[in-house]
Amino acid sequence: MRTIKMSLVLSALFVFGLTANAQDSKFMLGAGVDYATEIQNLGIHLKGLYQINDVWEADAGYTYYFKKNYTNWSSLDFNGHYVFSCNDKGCFYALAGLNVTFYKVKFDNVVSDYEVDYSDEYTDYYDSMLSLATDMEAKGSDVGLNIGLGGRMGLTDNLFLTGEVKYTLGGANYLNIGAGILYAF
Repeated sequence: MRTIKMSLVLSALFVFGLTANAQDSKFMLGAGVDYATEIQNLGIHLKGLYQINDVWEADAGYTYYFKKNYTNWSSLDFNGHYVFSCNDKGCFYALAGLNVTFYKVKFDNVVSDYEVDYSDEYTDYYDSMLSLATDMEAKGSDVGLNIGLGGRMGLTDNLFLTGEVKYTLGGANYLNIGAGILYAF
């Protein structure tokens, strides 16, 4: 009997959560596509947003940029939003926050990409060179500050089209242009 009551309560909360109006929602989750100028590549992002009140919001996001020229880039962002205007049709905000940009350079089979004719006197060194070239890797991170503008446009009560333009200042300086979808819970 207790299990049935608990199931009914959880089901009611679940249904209420699904039918809640986006204006009553405090949490949004979404994904999208980004382009970073200095990285010169496209990436995909995941983002979570919390609406603190009518004027302030906070978001956290992770962006993975596709591998290019033996390099993987990714970034982690924590931003605060100051909302200039917000109504049923959309919101417009300024953002500022912290960014950590990660990079990893790994050379895979660089020596085997080139046809080199080694004479017999260098044959002993070829295996050593090949193992060095295939194991070359460097990685690190840079901390920076984000400043930018963004907005959301309501597609339905719970679904929003979002766009942001932000510049990251710090070890890795780049302009990031992104668009995506947010779902309000």
